[in-house]
Amino acid sequence: MSAPAGWTEVEGRLMREFSFEDFAGAKAFIDAVSSICEDMNHHAELHFGWGYAVVETMTHDTNSITTLDHELAEAINQLEVS
Repeated sequence: MSAPAGWTEVEGRLMREFSFEDFAGAKAFIDAVSSICEDMNHHAELHFGWGYAVVETMTHDTNSITTLDHELAEAINQLEVS
């Protein structure tokens, strides 16, 4: 299964970096991603700072990338990033 649009496979995880105009934009994005993760009960690793956010996901039970990670990445891709 190929990585969703904008995502890459890095060390057994799906990863994507997002860019923003400022810290507040990155934080708002992380808040939105957090809500998606809670709704799906699948919790990604989230990192952010001024002007950027990084999301990494893998399924810990299998120690690999699964369909659930692809579904999470696709849901995150639906967020409008400005």
